[in-house]
This record gives sequence, C-alpha cells and structure tokens, in this order.
Amino acid sequence: MENDPRDRTSLLRRLAWGAAGLAFGLVVLGGVVRISGSGLGCGDHWPRCNGHWLPPLSDIRTVIEFSHRWVAALVSVLVLAVAAVAWTRHRRERVLLGLATAALGLLVVQVLLGAVTVKLRLPPWVVITHLANAMVLLAVLIVLALRSRAGGVAALVGPRHADHPLVHLAAMLGFVVILFGAQVANFGAGLLCQGFPLCNGRLGPPASAMAMIHWTHRLLAFAFVAVAAMLAWRVNRRGRAVPATAPLRRAALAVLVLTVLQVGVAAAMVLNLLPPGLRALHLLTGTLIWAALVVLVSVSSRTGEPGPVRDLASEGPSRLRDYVTLTKPRIISLLLVTTIAPMFITDRGVPPLALVLWVALGGYLMAGGANAINMWFDRDIDTRMTRTRLRPIASGRIAPAAGLGFGVALGAIAFAVFWFEVNPLSAWLALAGLLFYVFIYTMWLKRTTTQNIVVGGAAGAFPPLVGWAAATGRIDLAAIYLFAIIFYWTPPHFWALALIKQGEYAKAGIPMMPVVRGERRTKVEMLIYTILLVPLTVMPSFFGALGPFYLAAALLLGGRLLWYCVQLLREPTVTATAWRMYKFSLLYLALLFVAMGIDRALPSSRRPRPGELIILTRPGQDFVLPAGATGR
Repeated sequence: MENDPRDRTSLLRRLAWGAAGLAFGLVVLGGVVRISGSGLGCGDHWPRCNGHWLPPLSDIRTVIEFSHRWVAALVSVLVLAVAAVAWTRHRRERVLLGLATAALGLLVVQVLLGAVTVKLRLPPWVVITHLANAMVLLAVLIVLALRSRAGGVAALVGPRHADHPLVHLAAMLGFVVILFGAQVANFGAGLLCQGFPLCNGRLGPPASAMAMIHWTHRLLAFAFVAVAAMLAWRVNRRGRAVPATAPLRRAALAVLVLTVLQVGVAAAMVLNLLPPGLRALHLLTGTLIWAALVVLVSVSSRTGEPGPVRDLASEGPSRLRDYVTLTKPRIISLLLVTTIAPMFITDRGVPPLALVLWVALGGYLMAGGANAINMWFDRDIDTRMTRTRLRPIASGRIAPAAGLGFGVALGAIAFAVFWFEVNPLSAWLALAGLLFYVFIYTMWLKRTTTQNIVVGGAAGAFPPLVGWAAATGRIDLAAIYLFAIIFYWTPPHFWALALIKQGEYAKAGIPMMPVVRGERRTKVEMLIYTILLVPLTVMPSFFGALGPFYLAAALLLGGRLLWYCVQLLREPTVTATAWRMYKFSLLYLALLFVAMGIDRALPSSRRPRPGELIILTRPGQDFVLPAGATGR
C-alpha cells in the first residue's frame, strides 16, 4: 500500500484539512473577539493572559480572547506537522513542499502580527493586516489539501479552464471586498451609510472620508455579486455536458449562493444597526465565500476546456414553465391556505391586506425553494418513478446545478421578504421549515426509514407557525396546536398515495410504509392517526376557542376522513378508495382551516383578547370589560 499514490499523501492531506478547518474557525473566532470587544481581554500581555498561563476565567472577554489564543496554538501545531510531513515524505513533490513551506512562513508572520496587535493595543491597520494574513494562510492550506488529494482535484489534468481569468478576477475582487469590510469594521464606519442598498438615501459617494470607505465597500460588493453571477452562468453553460467540470460548477454555484446570502445578511445588519449576531454571521459567510473562491481557483487551474456549448435559445418558453414546475405550485396552494388562515384567527383580528399579500409571496417563494432543492436532490430516484420521471431536473431539461441555485435563491429572497416586510420571527420560522424539509426529510429520513413521513411531515406543519408569527409577532400555544393538527394529518394523507404508488417506491428504493411493512400495517396506522386527529380538531370548540360552526365542520370532515380509513381497512387489496381518500385529504385540510377563519368572523365567535373579560348578557350582545374591572 505504500506505493499507492492515494495513500502516500493521505497523512499530509488530513493534516492540511485539519489545519484549514481550525484556521477557518480561528478567523471567525477572531471576528467574535473584535465584535465583543475582547481584544484586550488578556490585557496587553502576550503570550500569557493577564500575566498567567491559565488565567481565572471569570470575565467573558477573557474567556473569548483566551479561547482565540488556544485555537491559534492548535493551528500552529497542525501547520508545523504539515511542514514536517512535507519535508520528510514529499521533498520531491515541489508543489506540495512549496505550499507547506509557505504555510509555515505565513504562520510565523501571523504569530508576530498577533503579538504586535496586543502589544500596541489593537491598532486598526495591524488588525486588518492580521486578518488579511489569516485569509492567505487559510487559502494556502486549502490549496495544499486539494493538491494532495490523489484521484480527486489533483488528478484533473490539462490546460486551464477557459474562464480561469474570470475566476481569478472574482477571487481578487473577493479579497479586496474582505479588506474593505475589515476597514469598515475596525474604523467604526459601519453606521456611516444608513439604509440599504443606498447610502444615506444617495446613489453617489458621501462627503465624509470615513463614510466613503463604507460606500466603496458596498460598491465593490455589488460588483462582486455581478461577477459571481456571470461566472456561475458561464461555467455552468460551458461545462454542463462534461463530467470533469462538475467540481468547478459546484464551486462556482457555492460562491454565488453564499454571495446572495451575504448580501441579505449585510442588509439586515445595517438596517438593524449592527447587532453582534448578524455581524458575526456576516464574517462567517464572508469567510465561507473566500474558502469557496480558493477552491474555485484551484479547480479551474487544472480543468481543461469543456466541450461544445449547448444551445438553449429555442427552449425559452418551456424553460420558464419548467422553473415554475420546480416549485410544485399545486402543493404550495394548500400550504398557503394553512399559512394565511391562521392569520385570521389570532387575537389581532383581521390582518391588513398588505401583510397577507407579503406572507403569501414569501410563503410561496420559501416553499417553492424547498421543493426545487428537493427535486435537485431526488433527481436520481425521480428517474425511476413514472410519477416523477418527467420532472424538469430528472428529465434533463434543467441542469441540476441550475435547479439547486434556483431553489436556494428563492429561499434567500423569501427570507428577505419575511424579514423586511413581515417580521424576523416569521422569517426564521419559514427558513426553519425549508431546512427541516431539505435536510431532515429529503436528505436523511426519506431514504432511510419507514417513519420518513411521520417525522418529516413536521416540515409541512411549519406554515401555521409562520402565519401566526406574521400576524402576532410571537408563537402561542394555539399556533403549536395548529402545527399538531397538520402533523397528525400528514401520515394518513401521504400513505394513501404510497399505497397506490408502492410499486414505484419499491423500484426507487424508498422505504415507504407499504413497501416495508405491507398494506395491512399501513392501513391500520392510517386509521390510528386519523382517530387521534379527529378529536384533536374538535377540541378548540369544547375549550371555547372556536364556535359551533367550526365544530360542525370539523365533525363532518373528520367523519368522512375516518370513513375512508375504515373502508380501506375492510378492502383486501388497494382499490380506487385509496386514491379518493388521498384527494379528499387535501380538501379536508383546506376546508378545516377555512372553517376556522369563518368561525372567528362570525359575531357569536367573539373571543376575549388579552386584558379583556367578555360577559354575555343575551345572545348577540357582549359587554367587554378591561382586566381588573371585576376587582381581581
């Protein structure tokens, strides 16, 4: 095995990746030191902290600065190990030896800059240089890890990619943007440009020299967005049919997605007057962009010219329909009902029309983004199922990278819509729903367990939380109750479809309940979940939260759904009853939530708001007293 080139570089590669990972964390932790004002948490002592090797950790600033120094020590140990391995085992491989030696030299400079920074009590230019050197060190470690990866990126031989100059431009521009961002932070210019995207309401440069730094940072950042978008488009368009360019396309897409996210974080940070959490997230995302740019440069320098460009000019009209199809509009229509209906049953009364429209737009974009990412990840199994093989990505009409980028972009735009036009809580809840659907259900549970729909169904239960938070700015027990209704509704709804399509699920290798446990077990569990669901839906009327109209609707709808479950259980095989139940379950949930809104709008359903006590004197006439009027 010693002669196998894949194994010869494994130790160097692992050490380099470990050092790169810690260096990445060190950069972010250094930002936390600056943001929290912990730069002098150990005083001006170096390398000791407040005169001690192990100081008392009673002050949070001391803890943060001391942690930063310990991570720096770990990075130093790993870089020294990288250099030792390169000099002892790879002396004839000049590229690896040169990179390892450069990393060691940069480490020495970084240690000296750290000492100077503390001794001179954090002068801005030294801090900025310290950050710049850390970014270069991180880049060298990443390139070393990539070049020592036998059979991977290092194995891509041939001339440079045709877009390598554009890649270099993007990397250089990205580094300049980082440096200007460091100047904005260290010279206290973060709030000298109010508003976003304009600076103090103006498109042109401001008069103040310090504000000019911030304005220039923004201008360069917007230029970087344009370059990243152009690069992703060109790389994807050139190399769609060439498997060797897949790493390059993934890296270009990662840069673009992270850049869009960074713009959103920057806007939120400025508009909210630089909260520490968003400042830390801004640095984290910027460091991720830099790492992705380094990977992009390394890959493009060793990837040959791809094949001919595919002509897509004649596909314009159909491609628009394909992108709409990626969002699964028919499914989203039900999600919008369960998002908007809760807005009408809160104690705030009828919500403003503008708020409802913004929630509808953000909800569609967020759900559409989640569905597009789902189609991107499931493209392999979609080709094996008749129901899904004609989907845009599975059929090849839309490139996987384009579908993924489209989904992520929709999610980012939706988050911005909720954040700026609704409220931050609804934005985080909507994003949590997307992440749960993509990572927990699509990427984990769907292909591994029969309980994929049970647990993963929680993703579809987020819309009521979003709607409730949009209308009230908080999450109440009532919102969680609506979440529970959808959670218990999902298994009988989806298993009805799984009974019909169990052959296709088996062919695709998806462990749906009918495929693994059989039809009888699936029908029994559908009945159990429905028996739990129906009492859950009628309880609000018995507790006085909703009135008789909703109670009647819940009983009628629940009774019909229960009848379908019983009928399915009585049938020895899967018949058209399963398909009718599946379609009715869609109507069931929509009508149930609509009934809630109608019931709350009826005069007899007037409910006390916080701080009120309602006394009924005769039908149709309520006297509302403020809390405390009864002497309690």
